[in-house]
Amino acid sequence: DHGVLASSALKSFTISTNLNKERLFQPGTLLIPVKRQTISEDSLYNLIKSGSERFNVELHSVETGFSSSGIDLGSGNITTLEKPSVLMIIGDGVSSYEAGEVWHLLDTRMHMPVTKVQIRQFDRIEFDKYNVMVMVSGGYEQIDSTKQQKIKDWVSDGNTLITIRNASSWIIKQKIVKEELIKEEKDTTIERLPYISARENIGKERIGGAIFEVELDLTHPLCFGYHSKQIPVYRNSTVWIKPSKNPYSTVARYTEDPLIDGFITDKNLNEYLKKSASLIVSKIGGGRVVMFAENANFRGSWYGTNRLFLNGIFLGPVSYTHL
Repeated sequence: DHGVLASSALKSFTISTNLNKERLFQPGTLLIPVKRQTISEDSLYNLIKSGSERFNVELHSVETGFSSSGIDLGSGNITTLEKPSVLMIIGDGVSSYEAGEVWHLLDTRMHMPVTKVQIRQFDRIEFDKYNVMVMVSGGYEQIDSTKQQKIKDWVSDGNTLITIRNASSWIIKQKIVKEELIKEEKDTTIERLPYISARENIGKERIGGAIFEVELDLTHPLCFGYHSKQIPVYRNSTVWIKPSKNPYSTVARYTEDPLIDGFITDKNLNEYLKKSASLIVSKIGGGRVVMFAENANFRGSWYGTNRLFLNGIFLGPVSYTHL
Protein backbone atom coordinates (compact mmCIF):
# COMPACT_ATOMS: atom_id res chain seq x y z
CA ASP A 1 0.00 0.00 0.00
CA HIS A 2 2.94 2.37 0.59
CA GLY A 3 4.57 1.52 -2.74
CA VAL A 4 7.64 -0.16 -1.26
CA LEU A 5 9.65 -2.23 -3.72
CA ALA A 6 9.93 -5.80 -2.41
CA SER A 7 11.44 -8.96 -3.86
CA SER A 8 11.37 -12.66 -3.04
CA ALA A 9 14.25 -15.14 -3.07
CA LEU A 10 13.50 -18.24 -5.13
CA LYS A 11 16.44 -20.13 -3.61
CA SER A 12 18.08 -20.21 -0.20
CA PHE A 13 21.21 -18.26 0.77
CA THR A 14 23.50 -17.74 3.75
CA ILE A 15 24.68 -14.22 4.50
CA SER A 16 26.09 -12.16 7.38
CA THR A 17 23.45 -10.08 9.15
CA ASN A 18 23.77 -6.86 11.14
CA LEU A 19 24.68 -8.97 14.20
CA ASN A 20 27.77 -10.27 12.36
CA LYS A 21 26.30 -13.74 12.38
CA GLU A 22 25.82 -15.87 9.32
CA ARG A 23 22.24 -16.93 8.86
CA LEU A 24 20.50 -19.25 6.43
CA PHE A 25 17.50 -17.71 4.68
CA GLN A 26 15.01 -20.04 3.05
CA PRO A 27 13.26 -19.67 -0.34
CA GLY A 28 10.46 -17.14 -0.06
CA THR A 29 12.53 -14.75 2.06
CA LEU A 30 11.45 -11.18 1.33
CA LEU A 31 14.15 -8.66 0.46
CA ILE A 32 13.61 -4.90 0.59
CA PRO A 33 16.40 -2.78 -0.94
CA VAL A 34 17.07 0.63 0.59
CA LYS A 35 17.87 2.13 -2.80
CA ARG A 36 15.46 2.46 -5.71
CA GLN A 37 12.54 3.18 -3.38
CA THR A 38 10.05 6.00 -3.91
CA ILE A 39 10.10 6.98 -0.23
CA SER A 40 12.96 8.26 1.94
CA GLU A 41 15.29 5.93 3.82
CA ASP A 42 13.92 7.13 7.17
CA SER A 43 10.32 6.57 6.08
CA LEU A 44 11.25 3.12 4.77
CA TYR A 45 12.98 2.20 8.04
CA ASN A 46 10.06 3.37 10.20
CA LEU A 47 7.53 1.62 7.97
CA ILE A 48 9.36 -1.71 7.98
CA LYS A 49 10.08 -1.50 11.71
CA SER A 50 6.43 -0.86 12.60
CA GLY A 51 5.29 -3.66 10.26
CA SER A 52 7.81 -6.06 11.78
CA GLU A 53 6.57 -5.29 15.29
CA ARG A 54 2.90 -5.37 14.38
CA PHE A 55 2.98 -8.71 12.59
CA ASN A 56 5.84 -10.29 14.57
CA VAL A 57 8.00 -10.75 11.47
CA GLU A 58 11.71 -11.25 12.03
CA LEU A 59 13.78 -8.49 10.44
CA HIS A 60 17.50 -8.47 9.52
CA SER A 61 19.71 -5.96 7.76
CA VAL A 62 22.74 -6.73 5.60
CA GLU A 63 25.49 -4.55 4.20
CA THR A 64 26.53 -6.74 1.30
CA GLY A 65 24.88 -8.60 -1.52
CA PHE A 66 27.48 -11.39 -1.47
CA SER A 67 26.49 -14.63 0.23
CA SER A 68 28.80 -17.21 1.74
CA SER A 69 26.63 -19.92 0.21
CA GLY A 70 23.59 -20.09 -2.04
CA ILE A 71 22.53 -17.26 -4.31
CA ASP A 72 23.84 -13.70 -4.09
CA LEU A 73 21.35 -10.87 -3.64
CA GLY A 74 21.94 -9.74 -7.21
CA SER A 75 20.99 -13.16 -8.56
CA GLY A 76 18.34 -13.77 -11.19
CA ASN A 77 16.67 -15.90 -8.52
CA ILE A 78 15.71 -12.70 -6.69
CA THR A 79 12.44 -11.61 -8.28
CA THR A 80 10.48 -8.39 -7.80
CA LEU A 81 6.93 -8.82 -6.50
CA GLU A 82 3.86 -7.11 -7.90
CA LYS A 83 1.06 -5.84 -5.69
CA PRO A 84 -1.98 -8.07 -6.31
CA SER A 85 -5.30 -6.60 -7.38
CA VAL A 86 -7.86 -9.37 -6.90
CA LEU A 87 -11.14 -9.97 -8.72
CA MET A 88 -13.62 -12.72 -7.79
CA ILE A 89 -16.62 -13.92 -9.81
CA ILE A 90 -19.79 -14.34 -7.69
CA GLY A 91 -23.53 -14.64 -8.28
CA ASP A 92 -25.93 -17.04 -9.99
CA GLY A 93 -24.67 -20.62 -9.85
CA VAL A 94 -21.48 -19.73 -7.99
CA SER A 95 -20.94 -21.16 -4.49
CA SER A 96 -21.73 -18.39 -2.02
CA TYR A 97 -20.04 -20.42 0.74
CA GLU A 98 -16.68 -20.65 -1.04
CA ALA A 99 -16.88 -17.05 -2.24
CA GLY A 100 -17.58 -15.97 1.33
CA GLU A 101 -14.60 -17.96 2.59
CA VAL A 102 -12.26 -16.21 0.15
CA TRP A 103 -13.78 -12.83 1.02
CA HIS A 104 -13.35 -13.49 4.76
CA LEU A 105 -9.73 -14.59 4.34
CA LEU A 106 -8.71 -11.57 2.29
CA ASP A 107 -10.83 -8.87 3.91
CA THR A 108 -10.94 -9.87 7.58
CA ARG A 109 -7.68 -11.75 8.08
CA MET A 110 -5.36 -10.24 5.47
CA HIS A 111 -6.92 -6.75 5.44
CA MET A 112 -6.70 -6.55 1.65
CA PRO A 113 -9.47 -5.66 -0.80
CA VAL A 114 -11.13 -8.04 -3.23
CA THR A 115 -13.50 -6.88 -5.96
CA LYS A 116 -16.57 -9.11 -6.30
CA VAL A 117 -18.38 -9.06 -9.64
CA GLN A 118 -21.67 -10.79 -10.46
CA ILE A 119 -21.27 -13.35 -13.22
CA ARG A 120 -24.11 -11.68 -15.16
CA GLN A 121 -21.97 -8.52 -15.32
CA PHE A 122 -18.99 -10.34 -16.83
CA ASP A 123 -19.01 -8.16 -19.97
CA ARG A 124 -18.58 -5.05 -17.83
CA ILE A 125 -15.39 -6.22 -16.11
CA GLU A 126 -12.42 -3.95 -16.75
CA PHE A 127 -9.84 -6.73 -16.74
CA ASP A 128 -6.92 -4.32 -17.08
CA LYS A 129 -7.50 -3.24 -13.47
CA TYR A 130 -6.74 -6.71 -12.07
CA ASN A 131 -3.84 -9.15 -12.11
CA VAL A 132 -5.45 -11.99 -10.09
CA MET A 133 -8.87 -13.58 -10.61
CA VAL A 134 -10.47 -16.19 -8.35
CA MET A 135 -13.13 -18.65 -9.53
CA VAL A 136 -14.65 -20.79 -6.78
CA SER A 137 -16.92 -23.81 -7.30
CA GLY A 138 -20.06 -23.29 -9.31
CA GLY A 139 -21.76 -23.52 -12.66
CA TYR A 140 -20.21 -21.25 -15.26
CA GLU A 141 -22.57 -22.00 -18.16
CA GLN A 142 -23.12 -18.25 -18.61
CA ILE A 143 -19.49 -17.90 -19.68
CA ASP A 144 -19.68 -18.81 -23.36
CA SER A 145 -16.81 -19.44 -25.76
CA THR A 146 -16.29 -15.72 -26.44
CA LYS A 147 -16.00 -14.94 -22.73
CA GLN A 148 -13.77 -17.98 -22.22
CA GLN A 149 -11.40 -16.60 -24.84
CA LYS A 150 -11.40 -13.28 -22.99
CA ILE A 151 -10.30 -15.08 -19.82
CA LYS A 152 -7.60 -16.96 -21.71
CA ASP A 153 -6.29 -13.77 -23.35
CA TRP A 154 -6.23 -11.99 -19.98
CA VAL A 155 -4.24 -14.82 -18.38
CA SER A 156 -1.88 -14.91 -21.36
CA ASP A 157 -1.06 -11.25 -20.78
CA GLY A 158 0.79 -12.26 -17.59
CA ASN A 159 -2.00 -12.56 -15.04
CA THR A 160 -3.00 -15.25 -12.54
CA LEU A 161 -6.25 -17.21 -12.48
CA ILE A 162 -6.95 -19.29 -9.35
CA THR A 163 -9.63 -21.98 -9.57
CA ILE A 164 -11.12 -24.07 -6.77
CA ARG A 165 -12.77 -27.52 -7.00
CA ASN A 166 -15.48 -27.50 -9.68
CA ALA A 167 -14.03 -24.34 -11.24
CA SER A 168 -10.80 -26.29 -11.80
CA SER A 169 -12.81 -29.04 -13.46
CA TRP A 170 -14.62 -26.47 -15.62
CA ILE A 171 -11.45 -24.71 -16.74
CA ILE A 172 -9.98 -28.07 -17.83
CA LYS A 173 -13.14 -29.26 -19.59
CA GLN A 174 -13.31 -26.01 -21.58
CA LYS A 175 -9.71 -26.64 -22.71
CA ILE A 176 -8.59 -23.24 -21.46
CA VAL A 177 -5.60 -25.10 -20.01
CA LYS A 178 -3.78 -28.12 -21.40
CA GLU A 179 -4.45 -30.30 -18.39
CA GLU A 180 -6.64 -33.36 -17.92
CA LEU A 181 -9.10 -34.85 -15.47
CA ILE A 182 -9.09 -38.50 -14.47
CA LYS A 183 -12.31 -39.79 -15.98
CA GLU A 184 -14.48 -41.97 -13.80
CA GLU A 185 -15.22 -45.30 -15.44
CA LYS A 186 -18.89 -46.19 -15.22
CA ASP A 187 -19.85 -49.77 -14.55
CA THR A 188 -22.16 -50.90 -17.38
CA THR A 189 -23.11 -54.08 -15.54
CA ILE A 190 -26.68 -53.83 -14.32
CA GLU A 191 -27.23 -55.63 -11.05
CA ARG A 192 -30.54 -55.73 -9.26
CA LEU A 193 -30.24 -54.20 -5.78
CA PRO A 194 -32.72 -53.58 -2.97
CA TYR A 195 -34.40 -50.18 -3.34
CA ILE A 196 -33.97 -49.42 0.36
CA SER A 197 -30.16 -49.45 -0.05
CA ALA A 198 -30.11 -46.90 -2.91
CA ARG A 199 -29.50 -43.85 -0.76
CA GLU A 200 -26.56 -45.44 1.09
CA ASN A 201 -24.99 -46.93 -2.05
CA ILE A 202 -25.16 -43.70 -4.01
CA GLY A 203 -24.11 -41.57 -1.06
CA LYS A 204 -20.97 -43.51 -0.27
CA GLU A 205 -19.56 -42.73 -3.73
CA ARG A 206 -19.47 -39.07 -2.77
CA ILE A 207 -16.79 -37.63 -0.51
CA GLY A 208 -18.81 -35.74 2.06
CA GLY A 209 -15.74 -34.54 3.92
CA ALA A 210 -12.50 -36.36 4.68
CA ILE A 211 -8.88 -35.49 5.45
CA PHE A 212 -6.05 -36.69 3.24
CA GLU A 213 -2.28 -36.31 3.12
CA VAL A 214 -0.50 -34.66 0.20
CA GLU A 215 3.17 -34.22 -0.59
CA LEU A 216 4.39 -30.74 -1.48
CA ASP A 217 7.20 -29.65 -3.76
CA LEU A 218 8.86 -27.38 -1.20
CA THR A 219 10.99 -25.75 -3.92
CA HIS A 220 7.90 -24.39 -5.68
CA PRO A 221 6.97 -20.75 -4.92
CA LEU A 222 3.41 -21.78 -4.02
CA CYS A 223 4.88 -23.85 -1.16
CA PHE A 224 7.16 -21.17 0.26
CA GLY A 225 6.78 -20.98 4.04
CA TYR A 226 6.10 -24.70 4.52
CA HIS A 227 8.71 -26.80 6.29
CA SER A 228 7.22 -30.29 6.02
CA LYS A 229 6.66 -32.03 2.70
CA GLN A 230 3.49 -33.67 3.98
CA ILE A 231 0.43 -31.66 4.99
CA PRO A 232 -3.25 -32.59 5.53
CA VAL A 233 -5.90 -31.29 3.13
CA TYR A 234 -9.68 -31.30 3.49
CA ARG A 235 -11.59 -32.74 0.55
CA ASN A 236 -15.34 -32.83 -0.04
CA SER A 237 -15.51 -33.32 -3.79
CA THR A 238 -14.75 -35.85 -6.51
CA VAL A 239 -12.72 -33.56 -8.74
CA TRP A 240 -9.83 -35.74 -9.90
CA ILE A 241 -7.07 -33.73 -11.60
CA LYS A 242 -4.33 -35.64 -13.43
CA PRO A 243 -0.76 -34.72 -12.49
CA SER A 244 0.52 -32.31 -15.12
CA LYS A 245 2.51 -33.58 -18.08
CA ASN A 246 4.92 -30.76 -17.32
CA PRO A 247 7.25 -32.37 -14.72
CA TYR A 248 7.60 -29.10 -12.78
CA SER A 249 3.92 -28.12 -12.56
CA THR A 250 2.45 -30.56 -10.03
CA VAL A 251 2.78 -28.61 -6.79
CA ALA A 252 1.00 -31.11 -4.51
CA ARG A 253 -0.11 -34.69 -5.05
CA TYR A 254 -1.48 -37.40 -2.79
CA THR A 255 0.84 -39.74 -0.94
CA GLU A 256 0.81 -43.53 -1.25
CA ASP A 257 -1.25 -43.87 1.95
CA PRO A 258 -3.24 -40.61 1.92
CA LEU A 259 -6.30 -41.28 4.11
CA ILE A 260 -5.96 -39.57 7.50
CA ASP A 261 -9.57 -39.41 8.65
CA GLY A 262 -13.03 -39.86 7.16
CA PHE A 263 -14.58 -42.23 4.64
CA ILE A 264 -13.73 -42.95 1.02
CA THR A 265 -14.54 -46.06 -1.02
CA ASP A 266 -11.69 -48.34 -2.06
CA LYS A 267 -12.45 -47.55 -5.71
CA ASN A 268 -12.25 -43.77 -5.22
CA LEU A 269 -9.13 -44.15 -3.10
CA ASN A 270 -7.13 -46.49 -5.32
CA GLU A 271 -8.37 -45.70 -8.82
CA TYR A 272 -8.73 -41.93 -8.55
CA LEU A 273 -7.37 -40.17 -5.46
CA LYS A 274 -3.96 -41.86 -5.32
CA LYS A 275 -3.44 -41.15 -9.01
CA SER A 276 -4.48 -37.51 -8.86
CA ALA A 277 -2.96 -34.14 -8.00
CA SER A 278 -4.12 -31.78 -5.29
CA LEU A 279 -2.64 -28.62 -6.81
CA ILE A 280 -1.14 -27.88 -10.21
CA VAL A 281 -0.07 -24.74 -12.09
CA SER A 282 -0.57 -24.51 -15.83
CA LYS A 283 1.09 -21.94 -18.07
CA ILE A 284 -0.91 -19.94 -20.60
CA GLY A 285 1.21 -17.51 -22.57
CA GLY A 286 2.84 -15.16 -20.07
CA GLY A 287 0.40 -16.06 -17.31
CA ARG A 288 -0.72 -19.07 -15.33
CA VAL A 289 -3.73 -20.91 -13.90
CA VAL A 290 -3.44 -22.22 -10.31
CA MET A 291 -5.85 -25.16 -9.95
CA PHE A 292 -6.92 -26.56 -6.59
CA ALA A 293 -8.73 -29.89 -6.47
CA GLU A 294 -9.92 -29.04 -2.93
CA ASN A 295 -11.16 -25.94 -1.17
CA ALA A 296 -8.01 -24.52 0.47
CA ASN A 297 -10.11 -22.09 2.55
CA PHE A 298 -12.76 -24.50 3.88
CA ARG A 299 -15.14 -22.74 6.29
CA GLY A 300 -12.53 -20.12 7.13
CA SER A 301 -10.99 -22.53 9.61
CA TRP A 302 -8.73 -24.85 7.59
CA TYR A 303 -5.65 -22.69 8.06
CA GLY A 304 -3.10 -25.30 6.93
CA THR A 305 -3.81 -24.74 3.23
CA ASN A 306 -4.58 -21.00 3.37
CA ARG A 307 -0.90 -20.36 2.68
CA LEU A 308 -1.07 -22.25 -0.64
CA PHE A 309 -3.97 -20.08 -1.73
CA LEU A 310 -2.32 -16.83 -0.59
CA ASN A 311 0.97 -17.82 -2.23
CA GLY A 312 -1.03 -18.24 -5.43
CA ILE A 313 -2.13 -14.61 -5.11
CA PHE A 314 1.22 -13.10 -4.12
CA LEU A 315 3.69 -15.48 -5.78
CA GLY A 316 1.70 -16.74 -8.73
CA PRO A 317 3.66 -14.57 -11.19
CA VAL A 318 6.97 -16.17 -10.12
CA SER A 319 5.68 -19.76 -10.22
CA TYR A 320 6.89 -20.13 -13.81
CA THR A 321 10.05 -18.03 -13.67
CA HIS A 322 12.34 -20.88 -14.75
CA LEU A 323 10.13 -22.35 -17.48
